[in-house]
Amino acid sequence: MPTQRSTPTLDVHTSYLQAITRDSRGLRDALAVIDGEGWDGETATNLLTYIRCELIRPLTIDTGLRGGDAWEGEMAAWEAVWLKLRDPHLRAMKSPWGVIWQTARRAVLGEILAARWGTARRRGWVYDADERAGRVTRPISLEPLLSEGLDIALDTAARGGPPTPVAAALDLAAGALADSGWSGEKAKEIVGEVAIMEVPLGEGRTVVGWRPLADRLAIPPWQARRLTVLLRGSADRQGLLARLIAHGPRALDAPDVHRALAGTLIRTTPARPSEARHYAQVLERESRPQPGVAKRASSASSAHTW
Repeated sequence: MPTQRSTPTLDVHTSYLQAITRDSRGLRDALAVIDGEGWDGETATNLLTYIRCELIRPLTIDTGLRGGDAWEGEMAAWEAVWLKLRDPHLRAMKSPWGVIWQTARRAVLGEILAARWGTARRRGWVYDADERAGRVTRPISLEPLLSEGLDIALDTAARGGPPTPVAAALDLAAGALADSGWSGEKAKEIVGEVAIMEVPLGEGRTVVGWRPLADRLAIPPWQARRLTVLLRGSADRQGLLARLIAHGPRALDAPDVHRALAGTLIRTTPARPSEARHYAQVLERESRPQPGVAKRASSASSAHTW
């Protein structure tokens, strides 16, 4: 019986640990080799794997991120570190590994601030500084309040006292749906269900959470999707609830809101954003005084009198 040879296996973890030396000279030497091999070569792979597993991943866990949030923070930090490694000024710095660690840490914290404020990472740092200076207040999520047993009260008049901006927005949204043709009770039920949705906002035109909403409200899927788009919006486009909280009742005067409200009852093609903007510009022009027209009319009247 022939002797069966065992195939040697490569321990990737041990491979990159042995290939990378965590000191300034080792990093500079690795970058010098990468200049010749390129970022698709073995040295670059070992370096990036080492940084991800030995530096970024422990840093992400230490900041308290878990699950999908930890993965997103890790990816953001890995990308930021790779861009820093491509910076030629890094090799001249006294402590390049310290610069790499600070770059990764800032990227992870930027992801946390972006999730906290619902915006881009760079803007999240601005909001964080404004909050610490007392210029802005951090938005309050409904989920922790609901988990503590608090319920959403859509009828603010029965509670007495001025309504909070969130409660007022919920009331206004329910009233707008009722005015567009939904029954009052159904409108309150829709707003209440959308307000407690826990799924994250989608990007661009991607809408999530509308299929379970259709089952809970016993309405057609196309209506659930349009209601979700109308009330929640997306990560880069404010929904009606957010607009009502920020701007109050005047948010209901927007032409695109009128069209979207009507579209929740009539299955027609919604207006495109460009059409809504054009319609808003037309209404704005029509509402402005036109001194040129008045002047021409006055001149014509004078000429006729003469």
